Amino acid sequence: MALSNKDPQDIKDDLEAWLRRQLPEATDVGIDNLEVPQASGMSNLTILFDASWTTSSGEATSEQLVARVAPEGPAVFMDYDLVKEFRVMQALAERTSVPVPRARWVEEDPSVLGAQFLVMERAFGDIPSDDPPFTAAGWVLELDAAQQRALCENSLGVLADIHRADWQALGLDFLVPADGVHPFDADVDLWQRIFDWGRAGDANPAVEAGFRWIAEHRPSTFSDTVLNWGDARVGNMMFAPDLRVTAVLDWEMVCLGPPEVELGWWLFLLRHHTEGIGAPLPPGFLTREEAIATYERFSGRPALDVDFYETWAAVRLSALMHRAGNLMIELGMLPPDAPMKLNNPASQLLAKLIGVESPTGDAQSFIGNR
Repeated sequence: MALSNKDPQDIKDDLEAWLRRQLPEATDVGIDNLEVPQASGMSNLTILFDASWTTSSGEATSEQLVARVAPEGPAVFMDYDLVKEFRVMQALAERTSVPVPRARWVEEDPSVLGAQFLVMERAFGDIPSDDPPFTAAGWVLELDAAQQRALCENSLGVLADIHRADWQALGLDFLVPADGVHPFDADVDLWQRIFDWGRAGDANPAVEAGFRWIAEHRPSTFSDTVLNWGDARVGNMMFAPDLRVTAVLDWEMVCLGPPEVELGWWLFLLRHHTEGIGAPLPPGFLTREEAIATYERFSGRPALDVDFYETWAAVRLSALMHRAGNLMIELGMLPPDAPMKLNNPASQLLAKLIGVESPTGDAQSFIGNR
């Protein structure tokens, strides 16, 4: 049975039995306050719960935890490597100042909950929304300009902290691509495969032209290789009331690469949520030039070839939107003739960036359709 259709009591019983196996010397292992928030069907399922147990020395212990369960059926990505995420999150949480929830366990056996899952400590804070975008509605727009600026600066400061982490000392060498391939080239190859898989034989002139543009404009030299979070944007961060970042979330795309890959993604996702959907930049948000300068100040390094990396972000997001469009059609969220996979805010921006003809007709997005 799909986890989303399973009785919460059965999920609780399965998780309790599993947790006892993870804590063989503990007694009184129990789970309370289990919640399974509604998911769209396109993403990981999240289970919130409180766990308690008594240690072998008689100490009563309790933790607020989150289980992220990989999709059981069709999903946005080809595969989900939760072991990789676990190792990265655990290293960062235990050995750096990056605010990452501490990963407690990872389970590869799908028989427990129907798919592999990762258990981490629960973090608290507010997350800028994607649907509706935080630039169009929600708590971010209720902040004053100084607070909005602080949110941006704190986001970029944490991004610089991630890039400052010594991935080799942290034991993350397993992220190094094989055969001496540069991490950026390995990333391009991965995204070409993701695109080819996700489009399922469809033509997509804008994304195809985007990959050609990337090959033709590839920098001859790169900045240092750093840890790349993979989905660097304010919508994947939790913020405290004082706008400090309390958690960096969603590490599915973690890899190694130039730091500008992340900066380009941060910039393009903000561009997508403003220019892409016809929303103004919130009054306190950093302009593109200010964001680049702020990142350079926090990181202590110049940001090179930012235009190139922002275009690379446009290619990747447009490729993801093609997959998302096909998936939403498959799941019945969109009609079979929906234009989203070819014509969406990301592909419109991509066409503009590389100077090719934009997809015709009205652009369609996941916004309001999930």
